[in-house]
Amino acid sequence: MIKKLSVALLLTLCVSTTVFAGSDKETDARRNTLTGADSYGQYHQFSNQLQKAVKEKDKKTVAAMVDYPITVIVSYKETDIADSHFVKAYDSVFTDRLVNIILHQTYADLFVNSTGVMIGP
Repeated sequence: MIKKLSVALLLTLCVSTTVFAGSDKETDARRNTLTGADSYGQYHQFSNQLQKAVKEKDKKTVAAMVDYPITVIVSYKETDIADSHFVKAYDSVFTDRLVNIILHQTYADLFVNSTGVMIGP
């Protein structure tokens, strides 16, 4: 089962093995190699669900997709957020820049390694 994506992974990730793919088919094949057969469907669904929730400003759905506690950087300061405070902090965390990155992320360009997937540049 796919682990919940941490918002921190949207911007940074320490990696040992990385994969960048140029097409959905290549992305799926590499993802299967790293995370197990047919796991790509879960990642594709997660990516689509996150983009939809962010586009609709559905804070509760996004909050449910995060693994807590989470450390985020808000106004150049690291802040730990518990699940009960995420919805309140949503507008501070999901800046226009971050929302734009999420909404324009293509599935084929997801950053993949053996620990999961990162959305963003």
